[in-house]
Amino acid sequence: MIDAGPARWYLLLLGLLLACHGSRTAPPSNDAEPATSTLRPSEPVGGRWVGCYANFRVTGAPERDVARLAALCGPENGMVPAGPIAGGEAVDAAEDHRLQAEPGDCFRIFAVADAFVTDLGVEVINPRGNAITWDRNGDRWPVLNPDGPFCLFDAGTYTVRVRALHGKGRYAMQAWRLP
Repeated sequence: MIDAGPARWYLLLLGLLLACHGSRTAPPSNDAEPATSTLRPSEPVGGRWVGCYANFRVTGAPERDVARLAALCGPENGMVPAGPIAGGEAVDAAEDHRLQAEPGDCFRIFAVADAFVTDLGVEVINPRGNAITWDRNGDRWPVLNPDGPFCLFDAGTYTVRVRALHGKGRYAMQAWRLP
């Protein structure tokens, strides 16, 4: 038995995949006319889920900003508020907010911090204590999930955990759901 190590196995598999799939070409065409493009007009990556906040800019008032962000993205995507806007102080220690869910519920979390917080961290914890989604963008107005809602398999009380990853200041957040 040859011990090739993980890196060599990876390269071997990559080579096999490229050999099998990487060199496929379309069969030659006997048509004299050039092919016409069937491309549709371009849409932003993520479509409406992402395009809704493409031009969003924070003003420094977290409650007003999160209401505006949610109004841009919620109704356009068929969502309704899951509760009122909640807020607090974004510091190193996390603040927890509760979110009641049924199996199959789909949500988005909108949050905005003031200018003193340069990176607001938000994560959703399931009833068993495991993080199921979290902010990966490193900004002060996270959207979970940025490219669409996250859907839950289990009923129960979920936790939306908010903390300042860089800086300290005020924040506001609101959960929206698909009805």
